[in-house]
Amino acid sequence: MGKKILIIEDNADVLENTAELLEIAGYETFTATNGKEGLESAKKNLPDLILCDIMMPVLDGYGVLKATENIPELIGTPFVFITAKSEKSDFRMGMDLGADDYLTKPFNGADLLKIVAARLKKNKLMKDYFENNLKGLNEFINNAKTKKGVNILSDNRKIKKIRKKDMLFMEGDSPSFVYFIVSGKVKVFKSNESGKEFIIEILKAGDFVGYMPLLENTQHKQSATAIEDSEVALIPSDEFFALLYSNQEIAMTFIKMMSNNFSEAEEKLLKLAYDSARKRVAEAIIYVSKKYQDKDGDELSFTLLRENISSLSGISPESVSRNLTDFREEGLIETNNGSIKILDLKKLESLKN
Repeated sequence: MGKKILIIEDNADVLENTAELLEIAGYETFTATNGKEGLESAKKNLPDLILCDIMMPVLDGYGVLKATENIPELIGTPFVFITAKSEKSDFRMGMDLGADDYLTKPFNGADLLKIVAARLKKNKLMKDYFENNLKGLNEFINNAKTKKGVNILSDNRKIKKIRKKDMLFMEGDSPSFVYFIVSGKVKVFKSNESGKEFIIEILKAGDFVGYMPLLENTQHKQSATAIEDSEVALIPSDEFFALLYSNQEIAMTFIKMMSNNFSEAEEKLLKLAYDSARKRVAEAIIYVSKKYQDKDGDELSFTLLRENISSLSGISPESVSRNLTDFREEGLIETNNGSIKILDLKKLESLKN
């Protein structure tokens, strides 16, 4: 099947006709008759594009759009409003919320397919900018540079090699760069007065780090260190801001990344407050395992120190050891000299739900 399109529309005729036109054009469609059903379908099916009516029962289109921006898997998904309204205020409100385009009822098949194809193509171009390698980063930057016709970014990207346990930046440092991880993995963490670490996230090749304090005009509120030998590309702060100012879509991409960070942090705090130690250890193992998946999504063995699991889950190393022993005896994981291999991912995931 082709790209997946979710249609959220309370008018049965419009819903049926829109789905039929898209299916004839080779798209795979999912439908919902109100915003709440549509949101559930979006979480389940992860569409490549969402077509959504504005005026609907239960949850309107504006509510759906706001909700999708708090779901990490849907960040950046093109969102097109379907509306019978043509007043400028409605269009302006949608644009302010982050809508990508509009279809005004009544619309014909040509208009529908044109907008869908254009938004999918534009989204693919943006994803291509963020290919998980240095070549993708440089193409992304050079493209932004040529849009203004001025040399806002240097062609020679400085690469910094950092060994395992080397610091990238420390809490309290003044930010000078945005870092793009070319290879390896980096953990971002905070430390309390007694020196105990709490890991906020683990980043891998293709991720950016260090842009938040630049956008907030503050010092680094966290520290970052390599958990294995790594390479990072350094983007000076002035070049980073030139990049943002030159292209609105690039700026929106970083804003959505920030929104994703806030959503994940909020969810993590709730888990720390209410989940059992067993659930939190399972969550930490699954979280790190996803960072070590190969390009086909297959699980790989990975090394995760007991101290890092403790920092991720917010429980003592002794409690971590007890839970790892339980998981091993239950046949959920296999351990060997610090290396962990998940044997039963489905059952392990059930522990954290």
